[in-house]
Amino acid sequence: FAVKFTSKLNETFVTQPIAWDTTDAVLAGYIESALLKLPNGVIDDVAVTVDSNDNNSGVILDVTFTGESVQGKQHKLEILADKCEVGCSPRITGLANLRTFSDTALSQTLSHVQISTPGSHNSFECGRRGKCNRKNGECSCFEGFTGSACGSLSALV
Repeated sequence: FAVKFTSKLNETFVTQPIAWDTTDAVLAGYIESALLKLPNGVIDDVAVTVDSNDNNSGVILDVTFTGESVQGKQHKLEILADKCEVGCSPRITGLANLRTFSDTALSQTLSHVQISTPGSHNSFECGRRGKCNRKNGECSCFEGFTGSACGSLSALV
């Protein structure tokens, strides 16, 4: 499977294929590594936990964005689980054991996405603390702020 990330500028990025592993910590490491490898440092820090214990009726993936370039509300992550073979990118075999359907008569849904911190599509460049230089894609921070996304306070003004 793969994960699709949409940046605050509505650019989409898809991870390299991620191999499924039945060990929670290993799978979390695979997902975290794939997200951090996305181009242009679009995700500069992230924490992933996986919970597949018997009390769950599936696997819970908890992704927390912790980096400067991913501060604030984000778009939903998408799990790409369908086969993507010859002529398709990224080339993935899919998740054969993924059961997805919704039966309203039985009030059952086997797979669903739950957002623990809701995102917003009204995202602002440079954290509203600077201006974006469109030529090089870097933030020019206002006085008192610093960092790649102007997310650090450098002086009390």
